[in-house]
Amino acid sequence: MSSQPIFETARASDFASALASATARRLFDAIWNGTIEIRHDYDEPDDPDFDSNLPADVSSPACKLPEAVPRTPMAESMEAAEIAASIRDGVDPWAQSSPDEGSSWRRGNPTPSLIVSAFAMAQIVESEEQLKALFRSGQITHFCCHSLAFLHVMEQILPNVISYWRRLLPTSDTEPLESIAFGADAGTAGKSARQKLSPLDAKIERSLSLGASVLLVTTAETQLSAATRALVTRRVDWRGPTSDIVIETLRLTHSTTGQLAETDIRNRLPSEPLLKRVTPAQIDAAFAASTTLNVADRLAEIARKMTQGQPDLTLDAVHGVGEVRTYLNRVLNDLNAWRTGDLAWAEVTSSAVLYGPPGTGKTTLANAFAGSAGIPIISTSYADCQKHGHQGDMLRALDEAFATAKEAAPAVLFIDELDSFTQRDTPEYNSSYMRGVVNGLLEQINRAKDVEGLVLLGATNSLESVDPAVIRSGRFDLKLHLPLPDKKGLEAILTAKLGSETAIRLDLANLAARLLGQSGAVAEAIVRDALGRAREDRTTIRQNHLESAADQIVPKLDQEILRRTAIHEAGHVVAMTQLGWPLPKRVCLTGEGEKLSTNRLTS
Repeated sequence: MSSQPIFETARASDFASALASATARRLFDAIWNGTIEIRHDYDEPDDPDFDSNLPADVSSPACKLPEAVPRTPMAESMEAAEIAASIRDGVDPWAQSSPDEGSSWRRGNPTPSLIVSAFAMAQIVESEEQLKALFRSGQITHFCCHSLAFLHVMEQILPNVISYWRRLLPTSDTEPLESIAFGADAGTAGKSARQKLSPLDAKIERSLSLGASVLLVTTAETQLSAATRALVTRRVDWRGPTSDIVIETLRLTHSTTGQLAETDIRNRLPSEPLLKRVTPAQIDAAFAASTTLNVADRLAEIARKMTQGQPDLTLDAVHGVGEVRTYLNRVLNDLNAWRTGDLAWAEVTSSAVLYGPPGTGKTTLANAFAGSAGIPIISTSYADCQKHGHQGDMLRALDEAFATAKEAAPAVLFIDELDSFTQRDTPEYNSSYMRGVVNGLLEQINRAKDVEGLVLLGATNSLESVDPAVIRSGRFDLKLHLPLPDKKGLEAILTAKLGSETAIRLDLANLAARLLGQSGAVAEAIVRDALGRAREDRTTIRQNHLESAADQIVPKLDQEILRRTAIHEAGHVVAMTQLGWPLPKRVCLTGEGEKLSTNRLTS
């Protein structure tokens, strides 16, 4: 049940783990005053405390600082039942030598979020060769951290971490290393392109001219100009906090014995995708708890609250959408492969526009996709942004929606009413206004495409009304048509709304046949009305309730009018045959209020 440090090993192949442990320990043992470490002067060549702890071989885990002799865990003097009871009470008997012990974090230590960031920064270096390359003149290493909050935290420790890493190498192997954390909104570099050099380009050019290497930390690839991207020699993507990092941080902050009830802590921690979404402030709040188990419980509670706005609906609960489900399953599979590190984000199909008649489930599908992926959905629309005021306010609201989605990634950003972003070249009185609005949307979509984990979904009733630049491939890759459901789809929608146990005793097949040409929203409305009628009768729902509801919403067709109209429509098909025109797949007659409507499904 107890565990030794997973980031400390005697094998040179685990160089990254050893370096991560040593870096975090070095930081934890410091005194922190705001953003300045004042216990150790890493740049002082005669610092005996530092030099005495350097390994003869940088590959060796001896780079770990010496620790105080750990205390004996109280678990070693306890019976199994006592250990289990202690853990149930939230006391970690492996991390503590007495029941009264708790956090070993003390005032003046770096905050836990800084320690977590130090562990995460070790993702930059996975081998001794990569450590040496980091300090090689002319090298630019790009560390892409999609969390702006964590970027600001890492910015505080970058000088200290770099100074420590430099000391692990012979002086002859290192050149000056300039660290640049650039946390402005994505696209800043592009906005500055009209100038001779963007601020970021100017910093990099200055560093290279002095013979230095550069460690560049940004939130997005789009923050780099094309010229800078060409200079990058190695890119590393931020993987976020993990359960391993939380465990090892707890070993520093909450264990006086060097051991932990690791299995029980892991069982209490939230899943890896949810851990990836926690913020530095949430980490610090959770680590304020007194014991390792309490910290895990607090993180789980925070994660649970973060998922409260997450849709419960999943794709399995959506019916009547045809092959659209197949395409969304592929996107979901790609997203999951990226989350497990098996697929690069550039290979993920991460955008789709859903289009079709009203009531076919476009908004429902977007929510169901987010529910199946277990990620939040941030929704906006033309009307939602426009209500904030004039064009500047509208664009600001649009920017806030995109910014919220980027910070929440992995997440879904859903843009409804895409047809309101009409074509910019339409000669209307407000064409200049629309041109600015559409251009603003295009800029936001371009920036969002490089945000890893952000899936962009749009919805429209009229695809041809949307400005072509908005829905072109590269912005919305998939165009998924949601037709009106067929008979099988309508029957599935009715069954899902009623529940399988209720549906099995009702004649839904004939009702579905009657509803052909209607949307799934109409089918659901009929069930709601029928359930209301059953409640009024103080009984379970019966067939007559469904028929009465259907009569109210979709009146029965007059048989004589139906016969005449059918003959008329059949004549259309005969004429098409004689003229050699493409034939429709289906022609059906449906009731809409007191009118008769013909629905020709063309091939």
